[in-house]
Amino acid sequence: MLSHMPRTRFRRTPRALQAGFRPGHSGACEARLYQFTGVTNGQGEPPVKRVAACDLQEAMVYMRKWYADLDIVRVELVAVIEMLSGSPLN
Repeated sequence: MLSHMPRTRFRRTPRALQAGFRPGHSGACEARLYQFTGVTNGQGEPPVKRVAACDLQEAMVYMRKWYADLDIVRVELVAVIEMLSGSPLN
């Protein structure tokens, strides 16, 4: 029984919370671009939102926070974005 063990929570550093870019396999910072497609009410185009995040879980957290009313039907990995270290955007 593990009830006697104290629970610990994973906490991200403040720097990690600010950016979706993380060091990737090639040494450059990278993020994944996800496309979320929702459900429409009527004849219009389905709403599409794109999010750059380090992984799908982070993208889902963002979508739930800012687009809670969007009923997500499909999620696609559109691209992997790489940024060289020392870039002015880094």
